[in-house]
Amino acid sequence: MRFFRRAFELETALLAIVLGLAALQFGLLPALVQISPKELVLVILIAALTAPLHYGLMHETMHGHLYGDERVDRPIGRLLGILLGLPWETMRFGHLAHHSLNRHTFDRPEVLNPGEPRAPAAAIYYFKLVLGHGLSYTLMPLPALLPASTTARVLSLMGSGPDVEQLRAAALRTFTNMRRRTALRLDLVAIFALFGLALWFWGESWPVFVGCIAARWSVLSLLDNAPHYGMPLDSGLDARNTSLPVPARWLVMNGNYHGIHHRAPQLSWRELPGAFTQSNAPTQGSWFASIARQFRGPLRLEDV
Repeated sequence: MRFFRRAFELETALLAIVLGLAALQFGLLPALVQISPKELVLVILIAALTAPLHYGLMHETMHGHLYGDERVDRPIGRLLGILLGLPWETMRFGHLAHHSLNRHTFDRPEVLNPGEPRAPAAAIYYFKLVLGHGLSYTLMPLPALLPASTTARVLSLMGSGPDVEQLRAAALRTFTNMRRRTALRLDLVAIFALFGLALWFWGESWPVFVGCIAARWSVLSLLDNAPHYGMPLDSGLDARNTSLPVPARWLVMNGNYHGIHHRAPQLSWRELPGAFTQSNAPTQGSWFASIARQFRGPLRLEDV
């Protein structure tokens, strides 16, 4: 009982930190204090460094692990998504698809198709790596603002292939569900309103707010595929477990144990280190090295 009480308190403390930082980022900071240009750079840096913690809490709500009650986790997850500019419903759909169809067509950005020239593919790849993944997650939900009858037509643009058909069918079920679609629309309206207010609050210093958002999306883009980069396309539930100093694990909510998370998504972030120890599996390099490895660029299909 004491363990669960401590866990509850820990999640609440981390959530309070993230929401407090978000309040400062969305306009409370310029309302409270005058800050120098050097300090403004520090604000953007803090926004970037805390992005994994913010997303990590949101990730726990996607799996229902934050407080273990959907009636609590879902609204908290939606709020966290709004503050990132990434609606919870689409993020949750994409993440669960990543679990069920690991390395699907849209989940292997580094892989070159047969005969595809490397140079133009590399330009697209590096843009996605540095910022594009985060940006795409903000654009994908926008078709939800269209009438529900257009969903099938929009999803037909995904292309073709066995895994694409599975994704399309799942997306059609998810985004024609009017409860979910309404929630997604409300979140999009909240994002537009909140971001607009933040720009107004920051006034002439609005580039600082834009820099905070861009920095967060960039960090999340860099982390998006890092545990899977260069892994075989038939890797199934496999993903890399990497080493990271204990204090830093809190900032990423033990996201360095991504392989364990794929094998046992029913475990909360607090349970991952123990599960990794019990597995007797070795770490596959450092967490930082897994991020840096991605800058090798696109890979040929036969190499993975």
